Amino acid sequence: MPPVRRPVRQSLAKQVRESMETLIREGEWVVGERIPAENSLTELFGVSHNTVREAVQGLIHAGLLVARPGDGTYVTATDRLDAALDDRLHRADTARILEARLAVEQAVTALAARNRTPDDLAAMRAALATCKTRRGRGIEDDMAFHACVADATHNPILSQIYRVLAGYLSRHFTAALSERQYDPAALALHDELLAALEAGDAAAATRAVAQIVAFDTENIRETPQAHRA
Repeated sequence: MPPVRRPVRQSLAKQVRESMETLIREGEWVVGERIPAENSLTELFGVSHNTVREAVQGLIHAGLLVARPGDGTYVTATDRLDAALDDRLHRADTARILEARLAVEQAVTALAARNRTPDDLAAMRAALATCKTRRGRGIEDDMAFHACVADATHNPILSQIYRVLAGYLSRHFTAALSERQYDPAALALHDELLAALEAGDAAAATRAVAQIVAFDTENIRETPQAHRA
């Protein structure tokens, strides 16, 4: 008979940490917002201050929380995958980030062309129409359209990876990309992409998105730590 592993009782701190992760993952604690103070957390979970501190430190180490001395502790990512990907992007050079974006965009677009539903297409049309109104920030409106494309894959892993990458680009390349999204040539390329997705033409869709990525990044130049600004 093979050796049997005895069940290990989870520590209170681990249980509290997992409960906190659930609150973050399910949107009870939102990225960018401060979590409750330590006293409130001890009451919420019915544990000691030391247990709460250990749980919070675990999530800080995992990249889901960040402590701001004198202010509080804030949510920085929805789960460990988001935190790990964002950390990796921070340690990459611009050329590698742009290569990754192209690869992800093409994979997402090809799958979306096959899996999109009428509701997905309606969401894309609405997002692109919003972008054309020029009411918001160009890069955010543009990424919202592409997020609809990612959702149309109906692959939650790809969709999540795309959103982390898009969020990083939105935060760190705003100056370079914000107004380019409103260029008539850029909007025309997005119309081509939408038409290809409506037709279910994966080859045409991936060609269109490759042109969009190339257009977006024409004026991005590598400078020391530029994307960490």
